[in-house]
Amino acid sequence: MSAPALDRALSPPRSGSTPEPLLEPGRRLRQAAAIFRLEVKRSATGGRALGLYLLALLPVVFFVLRAVFAGRTIDAADVGQATLLFAQTYQGFILRLVVYLGCVEIFGNLIRREILDRSLHYYFLAPLKREVLAATKFTAGLAVATVLFGLATAISFALAYLPYGGLDRFFLHGPGLAHLAAYLGVTFLACLGYGAVFLACGLFGRSPALPAVAIFGWELINFLLPPVLKRISIIHYLESLCPVPLSQGPLALLADAPSPWLAIPGLLLLVAALLAFAAWKVRRMEVRYEEE
Repeated sequence: MSAPALDRALSPPRSGSTPEPLLEPGRRLRQAAAIFRLEVKRSATGGRALGLYLLALLPVVFFVLRAVFAGRTIDAADVGQATLLFAQTYQGFILRLVVYLGCVEIFGNLIRREILDRSLHYYFLAPLKREVLAATKFTAGLAVATVLFGLATAISFALAYLPYGGLDRFFLHGPGLAHLAAYLGVTFLACLGYGAVFLACGLFGRSPALPAVAIFGWELINFLLPPVLKRISIIHYLESLCPVPLSQGPLALLADAPSPWLAIPGLLLLVAALLAFAAWKVRRMEVRYEEE
């Protein structure tokens, strides 16, 4: 990001006739919109974005290959097989790996990338509240992650049922659309929750890689944890919102799945707390590039 682009985006309007108090709300909105556009462009284009696209394509490629090579051996009447397969693929691969790693890349680098590119001071020198900066960066990352992984989920869901006939009954007169809406909602909440976690993690240390590995390990062994510790986990709440419950195996410790009335508000409270912490941290940050 160049300094002239930031200056044009964040500079106040050149008007001497309007009092400053009247300009303030409109200026903040324009600044937030400018930062949002810049962040979406940076996250959705370039070499970093190519890795995200390849990551999002992994489940799509899996279901394409399954439809091509296993189409002749699939019983067209057994739609339940596709329901179980997609549930297993979504919870075990898309949610735990694809969305997780995508959020590490997108949100973990929202602030760190500016420090490594030595461009953070341009934001800090602009007449812009740092809380607005943190919130807008997060919103832009959330938009990119939700669209990218939401599309991957929707396309994979459709491809999972492609080899089966009579799908109009499943989608139009059965639970198909309700299942798809639930999976898309869980994908959004996963991007929201993991995004807030890695935005906060990205404000510490040289790289979000170490906390990402530690959190990944914690989420991976969640089914082995006692009920009290299961609650200190995002995946515990996300899996409870999935439309098809899955067995966690004979080694899993049983725990009551939280209801949607508890899981969703709990995730939103966690996100709010992490965003408040990130805004507090950004407000007190000092740019010291020589330490990087």
